[in-house]
Amino acid sequence: MNLHPPRSDSDTFDAIDAALTTLADKRNMWLGDELVTIHLLTSLIDQAQRCLTEPIVTARLNGISWDQIATALGTSPAEAYLRYDPEAPTADGRWPLDPDN
Repeated sequence: MNLHPPRSDSDTFDAIDAALTTLADKRNMWLGDELVTIHLLTSLIDQAQRCLTEPIVTARLNGISWDQIATALGTSPAEAYLRYDPEAPTADGRWPLDPDN
């Protein structure tokens, strides 16, 4: 599969809006407060970044190149490697549900 770099559009906006509303409801928070909105968006971003680790590790085990992964991430192969290769000193080793991090 040939992927293009990630993009933001009305589909991604709708997905983020739904996730934001759902998270606000679960945490019993009001989206009319800008600080709450910042907090919730940051929580979603952090969780999404954590969710990237597992499929990237699995993709590498399945022979996907750093060039292909970098394109899907919208970054360079070197940056993708440094962030997600378990052997890299700067790798983000957090997993999706890691309560200690």
